Amino acid sequence: MSQKRYIDGKPYEVKDGCTMKLKIAAIKLLLRLMGFIKGNRYKYSQEYEDNFKYMGLGEKLWWGYKALIKQVEKAEKDKGIEEYFRNQDLSFDPPVSFKIEHSMTLTAGGDLSCSEIIYPESTVHLWDDIEDFYFPADIVCANLESPLDPERPSSGVPEVCLTAPDLNTTPEMFERYFRGGNGINLFSTANNHSLDMGEKGLVATLDYMDSMGCIHVGTSRTPEEQMDIPVIEKNGIKVAFVSYTYSLNRYDPIPGKGYMTNMLRLNKPDTDLSLIKEHVKAAHSKNADIIVAMLHWSVEFETYPIRNVIDMGHRILEECGADIILGGHAHVAQPMEKYRFRDPFSGVEKDGFIIYSLGEFVSYNAFSRNSRLATILKLEISKGSINGITRTLITGLKVLPVYTWVRKFANGRWDYRLVDFLKAVRNIEEGINSYGFNTGEIKELIRLKDLLYEKLLPANCSGLLQEK
Repeated sequence: MSQKRYIDGKPYEVKDGCTMKLKIAAIKLLLRLMGFIKGNRYKYSQEYEDNFKYMGLGEKLWWGYKALIKQVEKAEKDKGIEEYFRNQDLSFDPPVSFKIEHSMTLTAGGDLSCSEIIYPESTVHLWDDIEDFYFPADIVCANLESPLDPERPSSGVPEVCLTAPDLNTTPEMFERYFRGGNGINLFSTANNHSLDMGEKGLVATLDYMDSMGCIHVGTSRTPEEQMDIPVIEKNGIKVAFVSYTYSLNRYDPIPGKGYMTNMLRLNKPDTDLSLIKEHVKAAHSKNADIIVAMLHWSVEFETYPIRNVIDMGHRILEECGADIILGGHAHVAQPMEKYRFRDPFSGVEKDGFIIYSLGEFVSYNAFSRNSRLATILKLEISKGSINGITRTLITGLKVLPVYTWVRKFANGRWDYRLVDFLKAVRNIEEGINSYGFNTGEIKELIRLKDLLYEKLLPANCSGLLQEK
């Protein structure tokens, strides 16, 4: 028996739907059995690279368990990771002696992916609940986790996905993000799907974004473009962006054209970071005041980054000179930290900021319940002086947790929206249910609220959360 599904609102037939359901049921049974056999070990993060190309059978089973059965909410055992993030101080109040002359804001969202349920007609109200927080900033950024080749059909993640799919989005969905120039204005393109449509698709993506006047970073058509680091000046402050991915799924960088994809195995210790150092040096040659690194890294379906990833984040600040790391890829939100380091260019000690995963932004995972909760950040960056010496500092941080709300209708169509998570929870607690949450969904909202406050935010999060 065939099933009718939709991609970009257009129906297509999926044959042998019952057979697929039986296969999924069998796979889930096997994975549950593995969870029983592994016992306590499957409750904690493990030291895997999480790189599809290099996964052995054991890691693939581990990945499947996390993706289809249960996400991992405990950090690597006996490494003090949970306590480290719990005790973070995420206040960025500037020193009393800092005389501010200019300020600007940057908002960041996570991964913009493709799904058979995400298309223009299903996302008419995508931004209604969060646009006032996300879009008014001077720089609005996110990761475009899909090629955009207008000459090829769209291809999204199916409702059930057991391997790494090849993605391709459409100009119509891109417009949902770009909003005629009034939406996202800086896109990272370095991620594990960068080569899903091959070299032609990578080039087509960049050509299309250039035609729309979009700023992008992470993939390139030429060696010169790879070294031409974008620096955006707002209110007298120059912000540079660099971008890298830890993996290209089953693909290797294009032979002889490694410059087209900024790929570094960031989840592995001792990875050579010379490319990042070159890019940060190039940004400083353009007089950049602050460096933002957009990283596709960390381990999927795990609430905490592993120690290798934490150490890598610290290296990218200390050795390379980045000031801010905006992480993605994990399919779930992960914690943040303020990290004190000595800038390798100026020799000055400063506070850097790292979020290990912003979580899903526009994406859909049918079985990953924790993927429904993500974060959007607003960073204030200020330029001024301390004792007559010019400094550029992070002077503010706000966090807006968001929830992915979806509804499927009898005609096969979907409604997909991003909801202010804490506002939705408060409304439920006050007896207001404007989104029609059922009993099971309300229970899930409360569980995710506990996850947010107990694991993703520090114990002292006063003033951190955006109140609307």
